[in-house]
Amino acid sequence: MLILASGSKARQALLKQIGVDHSVIVSEINEEKFSHGSIKKLVEMLAIAKAKNVSPHVLNDEKALGILGCDSLFEFQGQVYGKPKDSKEALMRLSLLSSQSGILHTGHCFIYRNKMDNAFAHKSFSGMVKGVISTKIYFSKFTNDEIKKYVETKESISCAGGFAIDGKGAVFIEKIEGCYSNVIGLSLPWLRNALSKTSISLFN
Repeated sequence: MLILASGSKARQALLKQIGVDHSVIVSEINEEKFSHGSIKKLVEMLAIAKAKNVSPHVLNDEKALGILGCDSLFEFQGQVYGKPKDSKEALMRLSLLSSQSGILHTGHCFIYRNKMDNAFAHKSFSGMVKGVISTKIYFSKFTNDEIKKYVETKESISCAGGFAIDGKGAVFIEKIEGCYSNVIGLSLPWLRNALSKTSISLFN
C-alpha cells in the first residue's frame, strides 16, 4: 500500500484513477520555513520533507511499502506562486495571466522499503526516488468579469497559481507543453517510473 503525504483531493483522484491502493496521512511541515533561490529545488525540498515527515507514523505498519510526497508551485515572470491567500490575491494573479504563459513545477519524492522473500529486510524507508516535473501552460485571453466569477467559485484558492486544469479553470488554458497530470499535482508517468523500483505494482 502507498501512503500519500498530502490532503490534496486532486492527487487522491489521480491515484484512484490508475488503481493504486493508498491511504492518506497529511504531512505536518511548515512550508513557510523552506526557501531556496531555485523554484525547482524548493519544490523538491518540500516534497522530500513531506514524505519524511510522515514516515514515523507508518514505520511499524508493514502494509505501508512507500510514501509519496508532492509539492507544486507556479512560476510566472520570475515570481513564484503557491495557493492564493484569499480571493483578492487570486483576482490579482489571474488578471495577470490573460494571454500569457507560466510554468507549473511539481516536486516528487517517493521513499520506500524493499521486501526480500516476502519479508522486510529492514523497517526504515531507505530507498528514495525524487525529481521535478515542469509543464508550461498557455492561457487564453479572458475578461475581468470571467475572472471575478471564477474566483467566486472558490476553486482558485486551493490551487497553486490560482487555477485548476481539472476543474472550471480549464476553460482559461489554451494549451500546455509537458505532462498534463503534473499540472493537477502529480505526474503519473513519473510515478510509474518510481513504482517500478519498488514492490508496489501499478496494475493489481
